[in-house]
Amino acid sequence: MGQVLRPECGSCLCLGPGQAARTRQRMLQPAAGERALVVPAHFGGAGAVEVREAGHGFSLHRWAG
Repeated sequence: MGQVLRPECGSCLCLGPGQAARTRQRMLQPAAGERALVVPAHFGGAGAVEVREAGHGFSLHRWAG
């Protein structure tokens, strides 16, 4: 979940950390602007979440099952 809130943060699983951060930013920015639901592939069982801009990152607004 941390990579949604702060897309510049990587993990040991990011083979190309810079590219991974840019890809997350490119995906989350328009989703937040349109208040679209995002289905995070690595989150367990919660479904989709509405992402909004918050400071230098994003916030999770509401979950949709």
